[in-house]
Amino acid sequence: HPECPVNEGALGPKGQSGLQMLYHPDRVRGPMKREGERGSGRWTPVTWDEALAEIAARLGELRAKGEARGLVVVDGDARGMAHELWGRFLEAYGSPNHLDHHSVTDGGKILAMKYMHGVADLPAYDWKSTRYVLGFGANLFESWCQTIHFTRASSQLRRGMPGQRVKIVQVSPRFSMTAVKSDEWIPIEPATYGALALGLAHVLVRDKLFDADFVRDHTFGFEDWKDEAGNEHRGFRDLVLKDFSPEKVSALTTVPVSTIQRIAREMADHRPALSLADGAAAAATNGLGTAMAIHALNALLGNLERPGGLIVQRPVPLAPWPAVAADELARLGRAAPRVDQASAPVLADGFIQGAPEAILSEKPYPVRAILFHKSNPVYSKPDGKRWIEALRKVPLVVSCSPLPDESTQWADFILPDHTYLERWEIVHPVPSLGYPVMTMRQPAVEPRHNTMATGDVILRLAKGIGGPVAEAFPWDGYRKAVEERLKGLLKVTGGSTSAKKLADLRKGLEKDGGWWARPYAFEKWDEAFRTPSGKFEFYSQQIARRLASEPEMAGRVDALSLPHWEPPTFAGDAKEFPLVMVVYRGIEYAEGGVRPFPGLRELPLRGRMAWKEVAELNPTDAQALGVGEGQKIRLETPAASRSLVVRLNAGIRPGTVGVPLGYGTWPPPAAGAEPTGAYGLLVNRSDPLGGLLALQGTRARVRKEEAGS
Repeated sequence: HPECPVNEGALGPKGQSGLQMLYHPDRVRGPMKREGERGSGRWTPVTWDEALAEIAARLGELRAKGEARGLVVVDGDARGMAHELWGRFLEAYGSPNHLDHHSVTDGGKILAMKYMHGVADLPAYDWKSTRYVLGFGANLFESWCQTIHFTRASSQLRRGMPGQRVKIVQVSPRFSMTAVKSDEWIPIEPATYGALALGLAHVLVRDKLFDADFVRDHTFGFEDWKDEAGNEHRGFRDLVLKDFSPEKVSALTTVPVSTIQRIAREMADHRPALSLADGAAAAATNGLGTAMAIHALNALLGNLERPGGLIVQRPVPLAPWPAVAADELARLGRAAPRVDQASAPVLADGFIQGAPEAILSEKPYPVRAILFHKSNPVYSKPDGKRWIEALRKVPLVVSCSPLPDESTQWADFILPDHTYLERWEIVHPVPSLGYPVMTMRQPAVEPRHNTMATGDVILRLAKGIGGPVAEAFPWDGYRKAVEERLKGLLKVTGGSTSAKKLADLRKGLEKDGGWWARPYAFEKWDEAFRTPSGKFEFYSQQIARRLASEPEMAGRVDALSLPHWEPPTFAGDAKEFPLVMVVYRGIEYAEGGVRPFPGLRELPLRGRMAWKEVAELNPTDAQALGVGEGQKIRLETPAASRSLVVRLNAGIRPGTVGVPLGYGTWPPPAAGAEPTGAYGLLVNRSDPLGGLLALQGTRARVRKEEAGS
């Protein structure tokens, strides 16, 4: 839609591939019930009434036994109405287990926002006024949550303003497509982003290049301070000046001292400047401290809640649904801890990679049912085999996937969802513009198969369970439930559509493709900073309070409440596994990976190896190993080994091996076969503080495979 403020009608390659999803020959054509043993691949078609009635009956029995807490929803939809309906369903049913994927994707940025802003969400950015962008591992032009919006904005910033031009600098161990399109690439040792950010902060503070007025008026913890009891606490200034000199940081990161000093001065001289942390930057055993260190640069430069800066996304003023009238069974179930929190680090909000062990150990309690929505953890998480073991133990497993995948192989029922081109829904875009934005997805075609929107599945399951669960969903279908919330817009003036009647509002939404309310109101500090101090917190008081009750953290509370950096740890002995794995999402990475979509696999970027799983090696490493372009190798890690094909890349650091995420065989290999995809090579290793999956946490070795092996 040309008036959509996010993309102005433009699509990237993933949007262009939507037709391949719609017409995919492997789509699940209707609801299926397992026949025979799990993993046998034998399925019987059933009607929607039969499938939903049986699942609802089994969930109802579970609830009646007082085991409602044993239901887990693994939800890959991070925002939107279906996500909110799952939350409402679990609230009425009586389970705390609404599991998301943030700890393995963008959780570092969200935790930094939570503990420094008091806002547990991704940030937005005022791109149109930015003059300098420093990306720490951010795939700005590839597989970032704001790629289309940023690509359009960067074109305007670089060409549309005579006499002015934004500079984009990319920091990463690999010369990615984002690095290609940037003005400067700074190669760096894996998992040392946080040290570089603190070194840049050292220069800004040492040379008095930071925004002293902003820091004085709108931040907490920059200077040393005393609490109400008179205890002294270290401030951010003292930390960076004493511990992160450019010389020390250069030795840690391999970034030259002159580059560190120059980049810091460029950011100060070309404000407003942005410092961006991608999920990859925080995907290490030092992830939370890294995300906080990168984010702290925005505060030092006074670039929060101001034009050209990092801003907090404002919500769309939708009407709330009526409160759930929870019964005693629901209240008891909701009071239980989440299963993924059983072994989670103290500052983690989610820890999905810990779920298999919790299921297998039955701690804190047995899991009796799992529902997958936009989730395939057997493929897309480390320890896929442990997920299989866990699923074998769960009495009821249901998948809503429209395509067969590694997790549906172990399900009892498949309830296939529509594709996005077949369904009507309201979507909350990833934070990008700051001002309230909501888009309306309208069906391009009638459903091609006997599928059902997951929102309607949720409502029908609730009605099938009956009692208070059904009463929480009084609407006749997903669309009616959503329209109940849209009524909130009838009271709002100044939006893209104003109306007094719901029918008129719907017409306006359909015409415009959504609803938004420009412009963004800057410097609303009470909305931007919801911390104990009401300011941006260099020293997070929330972290300090949570760590104060942990005996093993005694003596480290101050250090961990500030942006900090610690040397990363890697699975595998460096002598036995001399290479560090650098896994990444390329421009072709779509929801669920790349495997099912020929148009994405065959992008020119992939070249002649489009249909092969590749390992990128620096030519110097390849020569030492005696392998060349296109040769088969065996890539071995402490977790697994895989036959891959060498692709030489002079833009990847010596001592590392690059492996793209989302690849592997399609259709998925038979249940029990050797897994494919880069996640299967990773050791399930996490940040011990924030629970973030360490994508940069596994060592590897390479051996040559003989032809035909």
